[in-house]
Amino acid sequence: MRTRVKVLGAVVLAAVLGGVGCAGTKEAVRDVEAAVPGLSQKHEGVVTNVDKDANRIAVKAVDDPSVQEVWFALTPDTKMERDGQMVTWDDIDEGTPVRVSFEPAAGPERTYKLEILTGQKADEVKQKAKNMDQ
Repeated sequence: MRTRVKVLGAVVLAAVLGGVGCAGTKEAVRDVEAAVPGLSQKHEGVVTNVDKDANRIAVKAVDDPSVQEVWFALTPDTKMERDGQMVTWDDIDEGTPVRVSFEPAAGPERTYKLEILTGQKADEVKQKAKNMDQ
């Protein structure tokens, strides 16, 4: 009987920790990632400001309307690309739809990848940004 209780307890614990059947698991993961420095995150949005002198850009995220404009530091180690091809600062302007992969940091977020979105995905991000402004 005790073995059965232990097994049942382990199964219940695994289900709870694994998020089986829980509503809001995506939100919970996002909350944990946002709270723990060093965990990788991604935001899709539109570039609202480009500061080439300070090597940073501001992005208004469209995947979470509660997120304000966020500054992202771009370093020589930041991979910048469009459709798998490398791009430069000259390809980034205000209004450019992007996906930013970063690690939370004090001040501008540490960006390790910046993808300029194209095609249907770019159109979706621009439409979401437009709807958020209304």
